[in-house]
Amino acid sequence: MVPAVVFLAALAAWVAPGQKQALASHDCGLPHTTPLWIEFGQGSVPPEVRTVFARPGVVLAASGTALPAQYRAAGAATTYFVLNLPAFVGEPATPNDPASIAAGADLLYELAVASTACASPWIALNELLGPGLAAPWTPNNAQYRANVLALIERLAQRGARPVLLVHGDPNVAGAAAAWWASVGRAGTVVYEAYYNARNISALGPLIGNRRVRLGMRSIVRRFVRAGVPRNRIGFMLGFHVAPGTLGREGLQPREEWFRLVKWQALAAQQVARDEGTPTVWSWGWGNFGPASIDPDKPAAACVYLWTRDPALCDGPAVAGPAFDASRTEGQIVLPSGVHCAFPGGVVREQAVRAIQRLTGDRHKAVTAAFARAVLERRARVTAAELLRAESQLVARSFRGSRRAYVRAVQQRRVTVSIARGVLADELRRQKLARLARSAGLAPLEWSSRLTAAAADAATCARDDLPGYGDFPRLNTLDVDVVQLPALLPFLRDRRPPATPRSVTATREPGTRGAVLVDWSDGREADLAGYRVFRATTAGGPYRLLTRTAIVRSTYRDAAPPANATLSYIVRAFDTSANRSPNSAEASLPVSP
Repeated sequence: MVPAVVFLAALAAWVAPGQKQALASHDCGLPHTTPLWIEFGQGSVPPEVRTVFARPGVVLAASGTALPAQYRAAGAATTYFVLNLPAFVGEPATPNDPASIAAGADLLYELAVASTACASPWIALNELLGPGLAAPWTPNNAQYRANVLALIERLAQRGARPVLLVHGDPNVAGAAAAWWASVGRAGTVVYEAYYNARNISALGPLIGNRRVRLGMRSIVRRFVRAGVPRNRIGFMLGFHVAPGTLGREGLQPREEWFRLVKWQALAAQQVARDEGTPTVWSWGWGNFGPASIDPDKPAAACVYLWTRDPALCDGPAVAGPAFDASRTEGQIVLPSGVHCAFPGGVVREQAVRAIQRLTGDRHKAVTAAFARAVLERRARVTAAELLRAESQLVARSFRGSRRAYVRAVQQRRVTVSIARGVLADELRRQKLARLARSAGLAPLEWSSRLTAAAADAATCARDDLPGYGDFPRLNTLDVDVVQLPALLPFLRDRRPPATPRSVTATREPGTRGAVLVDWSDGREADLAGYRVFRATTAGGPYRLLTRTAIVRSTYRDAAPPANATLSYIVRAFDTSANRSPNSAEASLPVSP
């Protein structure tokens, strides 16, 4: 373990000699970078960490006047941090008198101006209490929310840039959405995207980084749906070390912790670039008791700066020779024109756009193009086979008139090349089915395993991955079969798949009533998947549970109604959108 004095002396040598000077700045001396990175810099941050951050190109969030002045003297910029938001607005059960909010906001603004030496300071408000409470709120919580909004609006009126920190599982549904939209009009919502480093490390570079990014992207989608503009959404990363705080969580060795610091910074940088979220904040550098003290904090801070910009600090030298200094591992690095890459193949953007002309849906096009790229490696359709099948189609459906065939293709606003691609998919499925049956496997089960394995190892632009999953409960993906022939009527057949057999429903052990529905695999070459329905009385009416045709012959009903007799049926669907008759009903008695 390196003593603090030795570390500080060595740190000066670690800083790259050609370190960048302050960049062109906005008001308040903030660096002109996208995203804008802001670090927690209150007095609870130990001096050795403050030394790492106090340099040009870095922005600190602190209160008071002496410490921010020291940061600025060292070349850093400053914003204002409010650690105790309840002092200004109260709490959900005991809101402050609404008549006091304006005066409190004015006082807060003056304190922030004095601290930052800027008339338009960023002010971070830590933090919204009860973000997950569903509307309609209790009268007290409604007043608390009104107080928070009024404080933000008043600060904005005075010229400040208020930022509301939000944690947990914020509820943005129903009447709550209007409140969030109002916050987004006056200020910025910064979500505390904290991750258990031990869990993410165990997933490895590809899935670990993907999970961090997907978590952030899901939050962006949630707030955007509520009416918060993308340019009013930010993230706060957590580098805590105390147990149970979703940070280091005891991860060893130290080099692996530094690796996780690197991953989170790269993930935030990618999501900010893709989603247009302009700020990334950090937390966890302070010491709030013995459990939060960590001698690795200064080195972690240096690695964090280096990851964003190697000119800010020499992270590899600080972290040591065992540190993985790659800034591309697990990241989205794709050749030009490629949407996804997986072991042994790629999905080109051109192929996705061609299929999208048929589907009108970007995600379905990605899924279909991905499945095609994976499966064509297993079963090749030759040009001669394709042309022969096309000639048979023209003879059968258009009385031998190629002109009529071309006209029918054009009526679907696609090209003959696109139609041939769909026809080739169907020929490939027939070949794959023969291969699967010769090995004693069900065709859809086998092909879905191939595509799922490729999806698990895939990197896709903007994490626009194929298929569907159960994120955040699971990290795996299933690549559904997009029913492309159903969109070209002349390619459809009229034979429905067989009725699913041997349907069972059982309680999942160790859960609060989750039900596992299972059935036998279908054997058709053109089988696209299954849909599952549930009723609370025998014989229906039934409610659809699966928004798409799932490719696995099993389904987990995570939250069925309690105190009801549950009945399930399954239908099979093929690529032409034909459906099977209903399966026999599988029932469960009232849960105990």
